[in-house]
Amino acid sequence: MSAPQRKDSDVGGEIIPFPNTTADVPEPVTPAPAAGPVLDGELITDEEYRRSKARQLAESAVSRLPAQWQTRESARQAGAELASRAVLAPVRFPAAVGRGLAVSARAWWAWVRVSDFYDASKAADRLADKWQEIAVIRRRRGVITVVASSATALGCLITELAAGSLPLIVTGGAVSTALAVAGRRKDGAGGRSPQLGSRSLAWLMNGDHLVVAFRDAKLIGKDERLMLVKQPRHDGSGWALTIDLPPSRKASDVISKRESLASALAVDEVRLIVERVRGDAGHAGRLALWVGDADPYAAAPIASPLGSAGSWDLWNPVPFGTTARGTDVRLPVVWTSLLIGAIPRQGKTFVARLPLTAAALDPHVRIIIADGKGGKDFRPFEQVAHRFIRGARESDARRLIRVLEECAADVADRFDRLSEMDDELCPESKVTPEITRDPAHSMPLTVIGIDEVQNFLGMDVPLDEEEPKGKKIGARICELLTYIAKTGPAAGYSLVLATQKPDAKVIPDGLRGQLGTRFALKVMTYQASETILGAGTYKAGMDASRLLTSHKGVGLLLGADGETELDAGTATIVRTHLLHIREIRQACERGRALREQAGTLTGDAAGQRELSEMDANMAARLADEVVNTRDENEPVDAEMVELPEVLALLVEVIEDQEHGVIATAELAARIGWDAKTLGEALRRAGVSAPTPSRQRVGGSANPVSVTDLDAIRAAVVELYGG
Repeated sequence: MSAPQRKDSDVGGEIIPFPNTTADVPEPVTPAPAAGPVLDGELITDEEYRRSKARQLAESAVSRLPAQWQTRESARQAGAELASRAVLAPVRFPAAVGRGLAVSARAWWAWVRVSDFYDASKAADRLADKWQEIAVIRRRRGVITVVASSATALGCLITELAAGSLPLIVTGGAVSTALAVAGRRKDGAGGRSPQLGSRSLAWLMNGDHLVVAFRDAKLIGKDERLMLVKQPRHDGSGWALTIDLPPSRKASDVISKRESLASALAVDEVRLIVERVRGDAGHAGRLALWVGDADPYAAAPIASPLGSAGSWDLWNPVPFGTTARGTDVRLPVVWTSLLIGAIPRQGKTFVARLPLTAAALDPHVRIIIADGKGGKDFRPFEQVAHRFIRGARESDARRLIRVLEECAADVADRFDRLSEMDDELCPESKVTPEITRDPAHSMPLTVIGIDEVQNFLGMDVPLDEEEPKGKKIGARICELLTYIAKTGPAAGYSLVLATQKPDAKVIPDGLRGQLGTRFALKVMTYQASETILGAGTYKAGMDASRLLTSHKGVGLLLGADGETELDAGTATIVRTHLLHIREIRQACERGRALREQAGTLTGDAAGQRELSEMDANMAARLADEVVNTRDENEPVDAEMVELPEVLALLVEVIEDQEHGVIATAELAARIGWDAKTLGEALRRAGVSAPTPSRQRVGGSANPVSVTDLDAIRAAVVELYGG
């Protein structure tokens, strides 16, 4: 007796019969077609589906409302303004009617006197020729006025007798309304005396307040207007819109004056994001604005995904933080190097450990760490670090030199081997993911992290004890780091340098210029900000000294944006992820287990602390290739010098073409000082006074106190080091 047949199964869109279980040879089964993509989903109940649809319909309905009624806050503000106008209308209406009467009277008098014709004839010097014609027109308009007034009075009398007072009351109301409209007070008019109170964000998203703010910030002229490319919309925790500036107005100028625009909008600048729209969708005068409802950096920091990640591929950008709008920012580590700078207690060490933790989770990455502070912040990385140096003593610095020489030799050797590889394996004379992961090539990605790098670079101890006046230890470390930063990225090397002393003398331009990604947390001066971000960033509106001390882990990221593409032209304010040391320790434990499994645990972590001796030929080669890009006598970039306050202010206001002497009072007015204070500050800064100290300048009738502009330049040049 045959076994019962099972029902046919619908597999992949075809009906496939189940084979007979009693047959000796099973029937052939038609192969199923390739499965389509697997989609993740979640089963929901009918009630949950109805609630979801209702929520979507509600959100759609709200989005169709005028912008000022889309959120409770903006609706409350708009309603309050309408209510205040309604309450004050009875008081303001008579005054507006009075002003309307005055405006109408002036207009009537100008019409009767033929003021336009009179002024035009006078300007053309033809008043005598046109006088007779003007007199005729004046008499005619006077007669018209008398006749019209008499007719109006007679009409009112007849209406009163025939129909009563109601038509006159209605007409009077209409006329008074027209007069009130004509005499309405323009926005911004008012007295000059101070009033008790405070300004707040007055922006109903209808564009009018935005135009006023741009005019108040001196970003557009009185008769210029803005164009809304995209209507204001509530985006996340703030308002977003896109605007076009008037012709000849540049978006970069608005970005550099973001603080002025924030003041005009009555918000803290941390709540205002101003970005230029680039590419085909933008142009040099198109801006994207975002105004936060509240301080976006006051909330609790976001935990880093690296804390729970089982592993990480360092060829992918590292989760780094978020922007004020909540956009994820990822930091590329391969092909670039990172410089982090800040004053103490701003989260510099926390930031430096983010890319290093990602490197620890990749078993095919070699990590080298030098902790110039010597605390416990980087101790977890001892489990995975190929080389680990803790402290900044002389012995530690000398070991760091040996390690960096080992790295420099490896970089040179990698380029030799890359040049011999075939084009399929190495198409562009640089490492690829396949090359770095193949143990046969021995070219793993290598990340060198140095915290408090200034402690090593500033070590003024002779490299050779027998030559006290020879090269210093700090100079040798600097030239090795410069060589690795300049040539190492193509060979798979990346640097992560952190410092709490962003000084151009400590980190010279030769090294700093090779670090493609910069992150500046809170610093004290704009010169220190430019030391980290680069010359010219302050004038472009990128100044880390304006960040708030209370915003830990918030800084300006230059060289990577939310799409992880390099962009050296703009900086993004980023709040970095939070990664506690216990999570880093656990990540390093996972990374060590991955390395043991892959057989990539080497160096100090594997108990192999001895450094290999460098080949004589390689040592001779590095002696030629590893050169110091700036010696101790080379002048530092002008943008990087910490000038006295008075000189720093004057450098910004003195034009290149200005020379000779200038009135001290005029120069002081440019920086908002008085002449006496400026003169005393210049003397303290070493600026020599002109002879004589009082001269006639600018057509002045009497001699005035003067300042020599060339002497100011000479003092600045002297501070640059010649």
